Amino acid sequence: MRKIEAVIPPESLGNVSEALLQAKIGAFRAIDVTYFEPGTHKGIYRGAEYALGHERIKLEIVVPDQEVQPAVEAIHLGLDGAQRDAEVLVVPVFDEIRLSARSGGRRAAR
Repeated sequence: MRKIEAVIPPESLGNVSEALLQAKIGAFRAIDVTYFEPGTHKGIYRGAEYALGHERIKLEIVVPDQEVQPAVEAIHLGLDGAQRDAEVLVVPVFDEIRLSARSGGRRAAR
């Protein structure tokens, strides 16, 4: 299994989620994040300087190995190439543990 983390612009979420659904990638998490990078603009508020970040959406998707390429292609397709930057990270998942009150905290077999 692999975990795909993609950081995309917020305005692309609708297109990316639609492309993922068309690629039969059903479940994913979308989290609001603030993206800071070197050279980020600085702001001043009441005499204090602070970094201004970019609002982004972080998608987290866990898929079997054979679905990684279709998922990454769907994310790329959903960005529709309109000069929208995205960052995609694919990492291996060695184990999955589901905790629930029904299982008594025991490991779910997968």
